[in-house]
Amino acid sequence: MSPPDATLISRIRVHASERPDQPALADNRETLSWRTFDAESNHIAHALIREGTEPGDRIAVIGDSSVRTALITIGILKAGATHVPVPTMLAADAIDRIVADSGSKIVFASKKFEALARTVSDTVGGRIVSIDFDAPQWTTLHEFLDDAPTSPLRSEPAPDDEFNIIYSSGTTGTPKGIVISHAMRAKAALDFGAVSFPPGARTLVTTALYSNWTMGALIYTLWAGGTLRFLGKFSPAALTQTVADFEPHNVFLVPVQIDRLLGDPTLTKPIESLPPAMKWSAGSYLAPDAKAQLLSQWAGGLTEIYGMTEGAPFTMLRADEFPDKLNTVGRANPPEDVKIIDEDDQELPVGKRGEIVGRVRSVMKSYNNNPIATDALIWRDSDGNDWFRSGDIGLLDTDGFLQVTDRKKDMIISGGFNIYASDLELVLLSHPDVSEAAVFGVPSPKWGETPAAAIVLNKGATVSESDLLHWTNERLGKLQRLCGLVLIDELPRGSLEKILKRELRDTYTHLSDRS
Repeated sequence: MSPPDATLISRIRVHASERPDQPALADNRETLSWRTFDAESNHIAHALIREGTEPGDRIAVIGDSSVRTALITIGILKAGATHVPVPTMLAADAIDRIVADSGSKIVFASKKFEALARTVSDTVGGRIVSIDFDAPQWTTLHEFLDDAPTSPLRSEPAPDDEFNIIYSSGTTGTPKGIVISHAMRAKAALDFGAVSFPPGARTLVTTALYSNWTMGALIYTLWAGGTLRFLGKFSPAALTQTVADFEPHNVFLVPVQIDRLLGDPTLTKPIESLPPAMKWSAGSYLAPDAKAQLLSQWAGGLTEIYGMTEGAPFTMLRADEFPDKLNTVGRANPPEDVKIIDEDDQELPVGKRGEIVGRVRSVMKSYNNNPIATDALIWRDSDGNDWFRSGDIGLLDTDGFLQVTDRKKDMIISGGFNIYASDLELVLLSHPDVSEAAVFGVPSPKWGETPAAAIVLNKGATVSESDLLHWTNERLGKLQRLCGLVLIDELPRGSLEKILKRELRDTYTHLSDRS
């Protein structure tokens, strides 16, 4: 089946019939067969409909990465409702705004996030369903399900219906609700399936289920009639042991996890001994050296994804097939496309750095309740075609491979000159005592803004802030020099372990006093 005829829900029905006893979902506590998975998600859907849920209603989930949370996700979709996964790393007031913006009628919550659920209780009129704990003022999942049937639903969502709203928890700005259709999810499942999701594929996921990266892994695996395994709390030891036991076809990771894996000398199961698997990396920049090391130590291939939840731009690098392109994030697959534009919205030639824009066959429906942001996302070429702006800075090489060099909002404009944060971070990371570096702009009465940095040192390193600042500024151009830096224990991170530079700017604005 292919869009527009198929949806994930129709695929689940087929697989439950064809492979009822094979495992569909697993975590550290339970494994569900396809038969049980189908029946229990039907159970949830019928209970939602009995409680008055209608097609197009929004239902929020403040859940952990587990079989139960995945079941609820599919149950919501089977009821014809829109799934709203809440990014739990945000502050409570931001989460309350997300639930309000989505118009969610009910919230499902895991015990781990009970406190966050309390902050949104009034917003949804107390309609909280506690997934795995008892709270006197709320309904437990067991009570919510009660005598609802487990029989198949009479109707299924249409391809153009809303699938979910992913609230971006990126490095800048207020989260926006990205409305995604069943058709967009189906198209992605078919495209990724052609790369590494054969029928019955096994997938290991290591990140939060509210992230689009994890959601994609769930969808692609279920579409293929495979088995998805949630790792739980990440550690290099937990990952390697689970890979050895589960033998996945695909392992979904983010760069910070790959760096931890490659840098852990204590593993009882060395990377070289692991069964072959396709490693998938996304969310932020993965250094070429890390790509090369992972390829040399762990068989099975490496695919790096660059893209936006909105759908475009999108590129893919099969690092094992293009080992001479590890400094890139791959290229678009026709009819998808990527271009580079300047500050005047004019297209730039190969090798010139500017904002990355892209187009693909299937993109988001819109930003929820935000037509201004939806319109601002669009760049139109000379033929009137719509492209999506990425907010990233990059360039294309002569083979069409894309290099991403910076976030547009990480571009610091000091005295009218552009300073790219990534250029400064590379200098800082070349210091033998520096483990991680984040450069960000802070206000400056003299220059408008000026660069500053937050640094995490290697364990046991003793270099001082003043000595590191002096060492760095000696190696930078006059216009690039840091006004100051701070040494901290860890960088603030959000979804997919992206560094929250907004938080660094807010916290360390005082560094500009040194400029």
